[in-house]
Amino acid sequence: MQRLETNKDLISVTNLKKGEEGIIAELNTKSSNILRKLMAMGIMPGMNLKMIQTFPSYVFQVGYTQVAVDKEIASVIIIDK
Repeated sequence: MQRLETNKDLISVTNLKKGEEGIIAELNTKSSNILRKLMAMGIMPGMNLKMIQTFPSYVFQVGYTQVAVDKEIASVIIIDK
């Protein structure tokens, strides 16, 4: 059994620059609506994420899907660089 290490490279997806990538570590929200929306789009922990655009909305790729979200929704996606 592997021991999980504490990783200090966890950041909000809103801190990524265009072209940067990471693995979704968690969805940090208490809002069931936001959680439901993200999961319906296939955004779940363990998925690779690549930032495509940061303005005017956050556009990123998860798997073969490109998703555009506002800052409120993007800020709950925590990634491990």
